[in-house]
Amino acid sequence: MKRFLVILGLTAIVWFAVSMAEPIEYTVPVSVRYTGYDTVRYALASSDSVVPIRVTSTGYVAFLTGMNDADMEVEVNARGVGMQRAVSVDSLYVSVKQKMSGVKSVSSGVDSLRITLSERCSKTFRPSLDAAVFEFKEQCGLYGQPVVSPAEVTLYGPEEALAKIGDLAVADTTLSGISSSRSYSMRLEPVWKQYGDVRPSCTEVSVYVPVESFVEREYSVPIQVVGADSTVTVHVYPREVTLHMWVAKRDLHREPEFTVTVNYADILSGGQRITPQLKEFPVYMRPRSIEPPEVQCVIIK
Repeated sequence: MKRFLVILGLTAIVWFAVSMAEPIEYTVPVSVRYTGYDTVRYALASSDSVVPIRVTSTGYVAFLTGMNDADMEVEVNARGVGMQRAVSVDSLYVSVKQKMSGVKSVSSGVDSLRITLSERCSKTFRPSLDAAVFEFKEQCGLYGQPVVSPAEVTLYGPEEALAKIGDLAVADTTLSGISSSRSYSMRLEPVWKQYGDVRPSCTEVSVYVPVESFVEREYSVPIQVVGADSTVTVHVYPREVTLHMWVAKRDLHREPEFTVTVNYADILSGGQRITPQLKEFPVYMRPRSIEPPEVQCVIIK
């Protein structure tokens, strides 16, 4: 009896091994993750997210597949044009075989996968440089205005979220020891992260900082009285001030024009000693100081 049971057990094991080695067909649900479309400008409105795949493999592979609790996921490239796109299911088969070693063949009763995209609302901003600090080396300075590229950044997302975003600026940045013209990459302050599914067209900008060497020059400029009544005469002592200006070396040959004024209303208010104001000067210059810092004014009627 004992020998019979041993033979029966061995026979069952052999039968099981042979059976498990035979090819069988079964269905595996495969999750689909779509790529290849602009996820910044478009949202996935609807899609075929799971597709049943018929797999032919040995019983061993089927058993191991059943033991794996994790859902199988494959990527599908949905590149194309239009809001509605279709992808052949055949494009999944290579990925499924790679994820399931020992598979003999795969097929499906579904011929294609379909997705529908929806265009997000958008809002365009000109990035602000208010949080950027530019520190130059001695006798170097900004020559013109920094140039931001791209000049405009677009945020995409729900209309109600975009309405809450008032501006877009670079993050706090300090650039020290600047001595020559060059471009700097600056990260944008990610304010969009505070408003859910809002995405930017870019997360950083390039800022070109034009730099020039400057030298100090002095200029004697007459003082003008503005707002004076035509029936009075105003004498200003001294009649001229000395302007100390930084001038870009490349502009030393140019003949600058300046306007320095005192206001008649300030004199009437009782101020005999008035601070002269530099009202106009060339954009390629940088004011340093005015001498004297105060002038005396006398009204003669």
